[in-house]
Amino acid sequence: MAEQKTPTAQVKGGGIAKPAMETKPMASLSGLTDQQAKEFHEQFKVTYTAFVGLAALAHLFVIAAKPWF
Repeated sequence: MAEQKTPTAQVKGGGIAKPAMETKPMASLSGLTDQQAKEFHEQFKVTYTAFVGLAALAHLFVIAAKPWF
């Protein structure tokens, strides 16, 4: 992943604080790591497929009970 740079103040020799750039890993928009996002996606695919399958089955039952043509 890309790294995000954030300014931090450093004081050297009692002088004026100067901003320095510190690097840290950039979090994703969701806050999940790559591995967590992959695990979530796998479970989401299974759940979504089950939902679509049940919805299709319900539609077929309605068509069988009351065809409109």
